[in-house]
Amino acid sequence: MEKTATFIKRASINVNQLDSIKIGDFLSDEYGKSGKVCEIEKINRSGEFHYYFKLSKSGTILIIL
Repeated sequence: MEKTATFIKRASINVNQLDSIKIGDFLSDEYGKSGKVCEIEKINRSGEFHYYFKLSKSGTILIIL
């Protein structure tokens, strides 16, 4: 059984969708970065939500809402 990557489009994503992403999920964004999530960090700063999804071997996807 193959898993498909969850596509993240920054202009149309909301907090509930980001909260549903778990470690081990596959992500891809509109800039071509993709990979398996190995760490998630959520920060609430000055009324903004910062989501850092560390990908194995592919860097990090940052989403600010």
